[in-house]
Amino acid sequence: MEKVNHQKIIISTLLKVLLMIVIIFILNSWPNIKQSFSGNVPAFSYWLDHSFKISNIILILGFGGYFYYKDLSDQKELIEKSKNTNQH
Repeated sequence: MEKVNHQKIIISTLLKVLLMIVIIFILNSWPNIKQSFSGNVPAFSYWLDHSFKISNIILILGFGGYFYYKDLSDQKELIEKSKNTNQH
């Protein structure tokens, strides 16, 4: 009997969440990034204050939960399909 590989799901979810954090940071900091190209670099604390808001953290946690649930349900579905295939 196959079991759900929770470690694989957690690693996959963490990678997706980290990618999402990078994308959100870049999108929220784009005006600062453009400004830094011309030599006017704001303080790093200013970047963090404008990038990691409560709404972004809620979004990251929500999508993290969704990614975990989706990968878990997909893996359970694959296990069920393989059981049905082996029984016939």
